[in-house]
Amino acid sequence: MTISSNATRREPHGHGAHSASHPHWELRRNALIWSGETPVAANLSPFADEMVKWLQQKGPLSVVTQATRNHPLGYTNPYTYPAATISAGLGAIINAIVAFCKSTEPMDPLEAEIQRIRLHSELAINIARFCEVTIKQLLHCTNVPLAMYRRATLGQLLAQDCPACRKAGMNTHDISLLGALAHRYFECLALEHCVIDHMKIVGDRRKMDAAHSEAPILNPRDAAASRSDLFEVLEESGYGLGHMADHIGTYERKMLQEVGLIIASWPTPPSLNTLSRVPVRIQEDDPRLPPRSHSGESSAV
Repeated sequence: MTISSNATRREPHGHGAHSASHPHWELRRNALIWSGETPVAANLSPFADEMVKWLQQKGPLSVVTQATRNHPLGYTNPYTYPAATISAGLGAIINAIVAFCKSTEPMDPLEAEIQRIRLHSELAINIARFCEVTIKQLLHCTNVPLAMYRRATLGQLLAQDCPACRKAGMNTHDISLLGALAHRYFECLALEHCVIDHMKIVGDRRKMDAAHSEAPILNPRDAAASRSDLFEVLEESGYGLGHMADHIGTYERKMLQEVGLIIASWPTPPSLNTLSRVPVRIQEDDPRLPPRSHSGESSAV
């Protein structure tokens, strides 16, 4: 993985999700499901893209089970199966919140408050887990070093210290692995405008993971008030989830399209003209690019 090549970030690079650089990467063999030496399918499932449609009531959430894993041509991506489980669980939590908020059944005020806080906590934690696992499913298909994302939290996927510069004793700066996914598919600016919204998901998760002063506090009152408060949380969190999932879903669709082009052209790599349909950002040293003249401009083919 080349940390500094083709970064679309302003200089100098800094710290935090807003200033993090977006390094270049390439797909690796793990991006595909193989039958012998022939690629037959993409080694990922578009859970984030499906979540956006599900939130809009335009489609179901995929179910990927142990039976799929045992199939000879099943996914070998270690993040696909947890992503399916977390996706289904998150859908169930959202449905449970909707049912609780819409109910008019009499309920003890303290019981209603406990239910509100439990569902609120499960929602915040599982939204962050869903975003983490769907990002990692994509990263598994790339040559980004596993050590950079295997144990990474969502906050670290948005911004983490550049290991190459730290190891070289250079001035440190942050890199964004979510930004790296955006970078290959020319989606950096679209992501950059939304970083603050995405950091809120990180903040909500942190509040639920620790005894934080801003964590929900029991406030027994009329059950309708507890239901109303939770519905406001659902609307706000649902927007954040849909927004983040929309970005991740875009990268899923484009990676699936790129993998499809690789399969269609196998065993020959896709041409640059073919990859432009996605489009895919190409490294300046890619051998498929025409040679440069002494003036610095590409020579005629």
